[in-house]
Amino acid sequence: MGLGLFTEKFITAGTFICEYAGEIITKTQALYRQKLNKIQGNMNYIFCLNEFVDGRANTNFIDPSHFGNIGRYINHSCDPNSEIMPVRVDCPIPKLAIFSCIDISPDEEITFNYGLNSMSITDETIERVPCLCQSAKCKGFIPLDSY
Repeated sequence: MGLGLFTEKFITAGTFICEYAGEIITKTQALYRQKLNKIQGNMNYIFCLNEFVDGRANTNFIDPSHFGNIGRYINHSCDPNSEIMPVRVDCPIPKLAIFSCIDISPDEEITFNYGLNSMSITDETIERVPCLCQSAKCKGFIPLDSY
């Protein structure tokens, strides 16, 4: 749990909340910045989007650390109230649009699941971050997908 993002108004299910905006970087840059963040004790906001487009595997990395918006403050939850959807608008690189998946009440924290394949990693040498979401569906660790 970091700073978090809370709503002041009622948000209806299916409503666009914000974009997860940031600098588009390469995999090499993402790995370097992730390592540097760990050494310096900084938060890691790098978002890795793995998807299939036109029958091809596609990976994009977005890092809002240097410039971005409030989307980077949305915390993980194993039982989230929003989700990220890649949206393309006249560009091969998608915008990462965050939509509510349920109604969200005023003063409630906005959350999304940081990764869906996280439990497939069984390598015990990988340092896992404990999950602090406190939901009834908590998996115990922040999702981690290798890239």
